[in-house]
Amino acid sequence: MGATTSTLENDIESAVTEMFESNLYTGGSLSISSEKSTERRLNQAPAETYMNVINSRDPHIQNTNSDPSYDIESLTILPPSRIQHYNIIGNYNSGTVYNYISINITSSMPVGINHNNRENYAEWEYVKSSSSEEVNLSIHDYSYGKLPTFKKDLIKEYQLLYKAALKGDWVRAKRILQVDPGAMTAKITVNQETALHIAAAAGHSTFAEKLVRLMPSDALESKKGDGETALHVVASAGLTRVAKVMVNKSPNLTQIRDNGERVPLITAVCSANLSDERIKEMVKYLCSVTRDEEPSPYSGVSGGGLICLTIDSGLYDIALYLIQNFPNLATEKNEDGYCALEMMAQHPSAFPSGSKLTSWHCLISPFLDVKRVVKEKLMHKQASALVKCMCTQISLMSSTEILRKFKDSSILETATRFGVVELVVESVQTFPDLLSLELNNNRTILEEAIIYRQEKIFNLICGINGNVKKFACFSDESNNTILHLAAKLAHSNRLHSVSSAPLQMQRELQWFKEVENITFQRHRQKKNNDGMTGRDLFTEQHKELMEKAEKCMKDTANTCMVVATLITTIVFSAALKVPGGTVNDTDSNGNGTPIFLSYNSFMVFAVADAFALFFSITSVLMFFSILTSRYAEDDFLYSLPNKMIIGLSTLFLSIATTIVAFGAALSIVLGRRWTWVPVFITLVACVPVILFSYLQFQLFIEVVHSTYGPRIFRRQSQRMQWTY
Repeated sequence: MGATTSTLENDIESAVTEMFESNLYTGGSLSISSEKSTERRLNQAPAETYMNVINSRDPHIQNTNSDPSYDIESLTILPPSRIQHYNIIGNYNSGTVYNYISINITSSMPVGINHNNRENYAEWEYVKSSSSEEVNLSIHDYSYGKLPTFKKDLIKEYQLLYKAALKGDWVRAKRILQVDPGAMTAKITVNQETALHIAAAAGHSTFAEKLVRLMPSDALESKKGDGETALHVVASAGLTRVAKVMVNKSPNLTQIRDNGERVPLITAVCSANLSDERIKEMVKYLCSVTRDEEPSPYSGVSGGGLICLTIDSGLYDIALYLIQNFPNLATEKNEDGYCALEMMAQHPSAFPSGSKLTSWHCLISPFLDVKRVVKEKLMHKQASALVKCMCTQISLMSSTEILRKFKDSSILETATRFGVVELVVESVQTFPDLLSLELNNNRTILEEAIIYRQEKIFNLICGINGNVKKFACFSDESNNTILHLAAKLAHSNRLHSVSSAPLQMQRELQWFKEVENITFQRHRQKKNNDGMTGRDLFTEQHKELMEKAEKCMKDTANTCMVVATLITTIVFSAALKVPGGTVNDTDSNGNGTPIFLSYNSFMVFAVADAFALFFSITSVLMFFSILTSRYAEDDFLYSLPNKMIIGLSTLFLSIATTIVAFGAALSIVLGRRWTWVPVFITLVACVPVILFSYLQFQLFIEVVHSTYGPRIFRRQSQRMQWTY
């Protein structure tokens, strides 16, 4: 390149290890500025030599070098002895790129390169040099080589393909693929996703299917950053048709695991939703094509995770299919140590015992959402069949293994806590000794039922064994009997299953009395280590609830008594001033009698008004009795609820008869002229009264049901039918 080039090479021959600059476009010609004087030697060089690296194709950047520009490609760089290269900052931009490099030359530095404060977001590749010694320089490893260049920026190059895949625009994508077939398998996002990954995630099944048919089979196994193949993405999106095409083309796809060791089947199960039939169809398909080969997704921790996820997603029919085809799944545990039965115990709504679907709902279901009722009943049957199938598999184990399985797990404890009667029944059918088994918390099923206030399981245990009192001899390390357990305040979720504080107190008393009935007489006065009997503990634990219940009862009684008093005043006044007035003739035998006495509507008015007065006065007396009650614990069992029931009943009756009397009075006064007016006004007058009644009627129904309704403790009805 001439004498100037040779001079420049001699100037930096022993000082510069390497010159690299970031943010260069491939193919751009470069130029370098240097000092005009070529007579300077290393020992005369300044402390810092500055070089501006620019893109010579950019017309807006001027080269300020005094000497002509030199092409770096033709510049031979020999390895120096001492160099510090620092503060190199490069950001890959699409516009014009330039960079600033500062090289500090010192004589005290050791041999090698010390590179500090580097920020770079580009990828380098090696370029061969024409020099005798090469600088093999990369972003991570500094050795000797030639000036690096960038790889293609696929993210920017395939931005149009990315947008087409995201929108499902196959026409545009096809044009891009015709020009560049390599785009079909290129990774075009920072997460290393291909166009197939993107289209599948966006749910574009037609786009994805057409792309799959064009791709080579080995390209379908391409993984993105988290290790997921396109089939993982297709599975989570529920694109069954695309999955079938992919599996037919590359059967091994079903066995490939992502970074979380999940095959596409598990990915689909994780995305399952009861309301999304597409995902459910996908799970069924993948179950049929995923092979049981090592490492098998149907055994070990993977198998335990699969069956637990399937149950947790509510896919009970698929879980039943898996258990029937892979019986070992009934006992496999997931990575958290849970087995399938434990997962079922955590879903009480999957069973009839935990459903809110009552017989009343079944009667009115033709007028409601029939589909929902049918779907719920089907779910109950599937869940019960699944539990039965798993218990059947467990029954094939030895007695020791069965006992160990139930003792070391929380199956029965969880089932009792959530009130899953069906699971407890099937477990006891499998191995009757579980009734007296101490669980991993050193308590029996009966004690768990008392603690968690599960009356159905309590009734079941009492109904299974008539001599249930032998279980009542329990005492824990604190010397607490089962009566002490019943005396403790219930867990909040069970306590609040009853609406108001008075009813909660009533329910707690019902539990205490029922457990007391199955406790030996000598144990009823037994004291624990704190010196408290069961009754003492009940009083201690329920102080706050007692205060809330008393306040609630008094507030309700006050409100209702005000209404009852108003009604009493109104109907008493109406009885003295009858509609139309009275005969005011002292000479007549009928003096003082109502003018409309002969009217039928007047008789209706008189009778309704009399009943309204009677009911309202009775209501006032009942609510007054509630306000003056002593509020002892046992009063909440029957006394106070009875008074509330009578008070509310008579209040509602007084309201109803007052409306009747009001309508009859209007009919007497206006009936002859405007027959429709009394009816209309009466209906309008009913609205606020009905609204008040509706707001209080719910409380009335709950009190009646809790006090006089079907008893929650019905041991005979819960007797288990043993199967052989």
